[in-house]
Amino acid sequence: MDVIEGTDTSRPIAGVNPLLAGVRRLTLLADEATDSEAIFRALARELLSVPGAEEVQVHHLAVAGAEEDLVAVYMFEADGRLTYLLPGEERPPGVSWVASTGQSLLATDDRELAASVPRLTATGQTNCALLLPLAERGEVAAVVMLVRRLSAAFDERSIELASTLVDQAATALALVRARAEAGTDPVAGCMNHRAMRRRLDEEIVRAARTGNPLSCLLMDLDNFKLINDRHGHQAGDATLREVVQALVGEFRAFDRVARYGGDEFVVILPNADLDSATAAATRALERLRALPSLDASSGVSASIGVAQWQAPMATDQLLEACDLALLRSKRQGKGRVTSASHSIS
Repeated sequence: MDVIEGTDTSRPIAGVNPLLAGVRRLTLLADEATDSEAIFRALARELLSVPGAEEVQVHHLAVAGAEEDLVAVYMFEADGRLTYLLPGEERPPGVSWVASTGQSLLATDDRELAASVPRLTATGQTNCALLLPLAERGEVAAVVMLVRRLSAAFDERSIELASTLVDQAATALALVRARAEAGTDPVAGCMNHRAMRRRLDEEIVRAARTGNPLSCLLMDLDNFKLINDRHGHQAGDATLREVVQALVGEFRAFDRVARYGGDEFVVILPNADLDSATAAATRALERLRALPSLDASSGVSASIGVAQWQAPMATDQLLEACDLALLRSKRQGKGRVTSASHSIS
């Protein structure tokens, strides 16, 4: 068993064009990915291509208090994927060693493989396994295993390539998690769903304490799928950003615009009763209609539902009231605002 210490990935490596391309793809993905799975799948694809792994396993180490690791197995250019939960006591010894030391491990003969990754050898012929630590915030969060079942063992250059890609994936993951913690949607640039719920919880507590009104609106872009289908997802993402900019420009500075998911948005309106919130939503709809349209029609169309918080509503109940009003807007022909008690075309 070879312990690989202090692999220097900073020095030039001959013929690194595929590596640079892989690093660039991971870097670009970090700017748009919304979850860690997208990063891990992309990493697996690069590892299957550049260092020549035949199988990639990612052992997501259980957090404190959890009893099982999540293991993801990627094959066939990362299009094939299998996941399973592994009890902590069954964690492979090699994975435990990499997790505790933060060093890489290469097993190349039957004895080393059986001692380090017994579950792997039990699933079929295995020629070598390379285990690399993926560290986040200074701690090993996952162990990435590259497997060759038929090919020869990884050489020094392949190990350097793989280490560089894993390090780049760790950087990409840190960016994705930082955005999530900051509460920003990576595509639309506004508050994300998680941050929206947290803010709405806070506003409900404030409204209950002060007695001031609180309203909320839920907006769904009409026929947004056509933009993606006709012009591509980049055009769709650009439209989402334009919508957010228009909404931020229309509502008050202390109102909060958030992406609810897909092409749906939430606007939180403190100190606004149902009538004033409905009027504000109607003005916002007119502003969206004035946006340039990719199809040279009447701008961006949206259906909006508005509701006012009433005690003892919880966050889910307020959002549900908005959703029911939004559904009525859709059923009545789209492109309109519907409040919880009346509608304005």
